[in-house]
Amino acid sequence: MPTRWPFAGRIEETDRLLTLMNDPAVRGVAIVGAAGVGKSRLAVEVVASLRSRGRTAVHAIASMAARELPFGTLAHLLPAALPQGANPLKWISETLVGTERRPLMLIDDAHLLDPGSAAVLQHMAQDDAAQLLLTLRSGEPVPDAVVSLWKDLGVARMELTPLSLRDVGRILTAVLGDPVESASVARLHRLAQGNALFLRELVAGALDAGALVRVQGLWRLESAPPVAPALADLVAFRIGRLEPLEEEALEYIALGEPLGAQLLAGLVPAATVESLEAKDLIRVLVDGRRTLVRLAHPLYGEAIRAGSPLLRTRRRYRQLAEALEAAGARRRDDVVRLAVWRLESGAVKDPAPLLAGCSIAWAAHDAALATRLGWAALNAGGGARAAILLSDVLSFSEAFTDSEAALTSVWNEPCGPDLRAQLAMQRAWNLNFGLRRPAEADAVLDAAEAMLDDPSLRQLVEAMRLNLRILRGEVHECARIAYEMLEGEHLSVVGEAMALGITAYGLPYAGRCDEARRMFRRARAVEASWHDAAPSEVLKLIAGSYLSELLSGDLDAAERAVLQGQEVLGDDSALRLFRRMFLQWHGEIARMRGRLAEAARVTKEATTLAGAGHFTALAVAELAHCTALLGDQAGARALLAEAERDRTEVLYLLQTSIDSAQRWVTAMGGRLPRAVELALEHAARARSHDLLGIELVALHDAVRFGAARRVVSRLAQVAGRHDGVLAAVYAAHATATASGDGEELDRVAGSYRQLGMILHAAEAYAQASAAHRARGRPQQGRTSAARASACAAACGDPRTPALARLQGPVLTPREREIARLAAAGLASKEIAARLVLSIRTVDNHLQSVYGKLGVNGRTELTELLDTDSPPEEED
Repeated sequence: MPTRWPFAGRIEETDRLLTLMNDPAVRGVAIVGAAGVGKSRLAVEVVASLRSRGRTAVHAIASMAARELPFGTLAHLLPAALPQGANPLKWISETLVGTERRPLMLIDDAHLLDPGSAAVLQHMAQDDAAQLLLTLRSGEPVPDAVVSLWKDLGVARMELTPLSLRDVGRILTAVLGDPVESASVARLHRLAQGNALFLRELVAGALDAGALVRVQGLWRLESAPPVAPALADLVAFRIGRLEPLEEEALEYIALGEPLGAQLLAGLVPAATVESLEAKDLIRVLVDGRRTLVRLAHPLYGEAIRAGSPLLRTRRRYRQLAEALEAAGARRRDDVVRLAVWRLESGAVKDPAPLLAGCSIAWAAHDAALATRLGWAALNAGGGARAAILLSDVLSFSEAFTDSEAALTSVWNEPCGPDLRAQLAMQRAWNLNFGLRRPAEADAVLDAAEAMLDDPSLRQLVEAMRLNLRILRGEVHECARIAYEMLEGEHLSVVGEAMALGITAYGLPYAGRCDEARRMFRRARAVEASWHDAAPSEVLKLIAGSYLSELLSGDLDAAERAVLQGQEVLGDDSALRLFRRMFLQWHGEIARMRGRLAEAARVTKEATTLAGAGHFTALAVAELAHCTALLGDQAGARALLAEAERDRTEVLYLLQTSIDSAQRWVTAMGGRLPRAVELALEHAARARSHDLLGIELVALHDAVRFGAARRVVSRLAQVAGRHDGVLAAVYAAHATATASGDGEELDRVAGSYRQLGMILHAAEAYAQASAAHRARGRPQQGRTSAARASACAAACGDPRTPALARLQGPVLTPREREIARLAAAGLASKEIAARLVLSIRTVDNHLQSVYGKLGVNGRTELTELLDTDSPPEEED
């Protein structure tokens, strides 16, 4: 890591500050913010920028030591002695300014200015002799003379807030040289709370400890960043000197936060808590009828926990547990706290509290904590109940071998029919879904079903069988049986959740998106009854919601489903299977919007989340698809080969993304006839399962590859049975392409734009242009070509088969730049000022653009270039 971090982030603040400092009417700016937020670095960088433009600047740093000396802050800038009889303020001001006209005066930590230096600044501001740039720490007392600068003398006050999430991402990329995984950026931002100093030490400690690692060109936190000595010293300095009872109270809070104020009051005196609040070391929050106490900064807790000796830590955990037990542990989260505190205290004998805590942690999708408590419960004699619960967590954490081991460790122990059914279900799921041993999975379910008499238990086993079959592609039959179960008797709450999940997830693949939405809503309406018993069903339902919206053509709703899933998981979830899947789907949405660079970036992040090959393969396939569209054919072929190595028939539904990638890697590699044949083969296989959603996409790819006549009839049939607007637009696209109807293709392109599918729109416009020219309509051909070019440019100019044949107007880079600004509503005068051109030059370029694009003015230009897909901002 570099000894001096490059200046990154703070783009908006830097621009704002430069604008202010370049304004002759502004007498100065006071940057106010918390310690470590980056005030001084921002000021120094702005001064350096102003110096590069010819400004003269002087720099002084106020301090506690200099505060005791007359004019101590400015002493190093002044001669040794004051001339006899001189007015000190006037002489010092004139000496600092010299012969310069209104130089720049930078004063760091101006809240520490001695009275004399503060008076000099006040004098200089009154005379407008220099432009001031000050940094001050918020919450600190400020000399009256400094306050008067913004109160009475026109110095602007700029509050500098903590670094934003985007700023942290920019800074980390600049420091480390490669992008950082979004979840890791979010985690570091949360820990540092936007404090630049804390962020620096966190990253340094994580690098030294190997917690922050580079995986395939992407940095990721593989474990919690440690509290390195330098960071511990910073935190200790911020906390300051404490009384023994204050230290004790902070230890309780650090180990158990958020703590109930009543619980804490039973451990330390109330005056101690009040003292910590007055020192701004804790936050007291009101949550309903509870008053909670937590540390004022996440790193306080990290540092306190890291510095606490083991035996004292165990004693504190035991004291917390005893206090909570004495209070009654009545709340749901108290059960988890008690389990964790007892486990951490080293005094666990009874598996029951551990099991209860594990169940609640899993219901909250905290897989890391649930795994820890689950193993502890199993090792403490929790038996089949512990094994079932732990296995579920491990399976969705992709620890399939460990999941099998947990189950087999109790497999031969005697248990009742209820536990025997659950053991069989969990083992079958793990064998099929994780270990890819479908025959064994089926045999386990058959054996369990044969020994069960209870109808509700038999239905549970049948529901698990449907879960396995539907992933193999048997959607319609599984949905039919699930409906029968839902309408029949004896279905348990968990069985109902599973049956609803089967329909909500499977039906979109069959084109029955509206029906799937209804089942999703029905499941969520009764979620409170089954959530704790089947937490994984929540994530499956969100997956079904995503598929329903995507295959219907509502990309915004699909994106909301992905965001909902990511919110459920959090940014440091151990459930990498779902984290990877949601990232992959984020990338899929971006690709369909034509945001190819974003799609590749997000999908690459998904591929670096290590896990079972047959699940990582799905993200690798999506990355191959994006990479091919971006023009890297060798890279795309290598990625596709990696994905195809992990194909498995037990996940046919999921792995149709590999088929899609195979078609596009083949097409973009120049083997268009083979790509068409693959599209037809994949469509035929989907048709054999009556999976209209999968068939629809494959058939439409054939249209995009130029084989519309071969699929137009079947695509119309599929669209007639498939829910949602997207199927109808795909069918219209096929019909218009097959008949060479340029006007209809223009309308189809407009429909794609309304759906936000800009790359699809570019291709349809390109096909419209060719159709217009073929029918002797050159003007319409030019207009469609211009629209195709504009849409393609917004996507990064990919050369798909439809766009490769585009005969579009060729705008120079300058013409394209001016055209986009004009389409955004800027007048010629504004464009000229921004690009440092004459107004005549701008107008000449616009006339050339109008001629090339076949439009008559700005209104038509705006309509033409409005792609609803602005170029991505590079961080």
